[in-house]
Amino acid sequence: MAITSRQQEGFTMPELEYMAQCETVEIVPFYRMDRLELVTGAVGPFRPPRKSEVPLWLAVMLKRTNRCRIVVPSWLTYHHLRELCKKEELPDSLFTKLPVHYIEIAHILLTNAEDDLVEPQSIRRLLQDLREVRQSKTRRGFEMLNSTQLQMDNLAAVEINEIRPLFKHSFDMLRQLDDLALATEAARNQQQQQQQMFLQDSQSQQISQLDDDQLFSQMDDPYTAGGGYIR
Repeated sequence: MAITSRQQEGFTMPELEYMAQCETVEIVPFYRMDRLELVTGAVGPFRPPRKSEVPLWLAVMLKRTNRCRIVVPSWLTYHHLRELCKKEELPDSLFTKLPVHYIEIAHILLTNAEDDLVEPQSIRRLLQDLREVRQSKTRRGFEMLNSTQLQMDNLAAVEINEIRPLFKHSFDMLRQLDDLALATEAARNQQQQQQQMFLQDSQSQQISQLDDDQLFSQMDDPYTAGGGYIR
């Protein structure tokens, strides 16, 4: 599928959340339910209190109808997020590996299943701190941008979406500068070659002229031309 010019500039947050709802989470159903046939595959059957893995959109729908509780992902706990913040703040630390849609998933769960989370307000603050630390590292990463690549591993979808417009324009500008530098270098090399060829031609002409002058000089010299005067 072709990417439109607007998508090249970035996705909206609702679009990113829509994509994130295809990620799977665990739920604990409150009622027995039969197997469900979905486009992406079958889920269930659901037998409480056994956990089941379902797409996030289905978990939210069942949660809203009070048919399940959502099992909070291990990375979305207060203690885990606090440790992540500490790691991210270390000097020269790399980006911590997180789910590619961790920001969207966290927002959806905090909006629709806040009662399933422990210390949701503290989790919100830690998520904000984590976002700010990673944004700061992203800005520093732009200092290593070149016309070939920008190496920043483990960025999430929202983080990539934030830098996409700036990266695109910066990358295009660097490519243009590189092309200009190559064209300037090629023109300089061509000019040097032309100058060298001109000097070689000039030297050849001077040598040829000297040879002609010496020849004429010998023909005009009576000693060299006739072997001396004839008596």
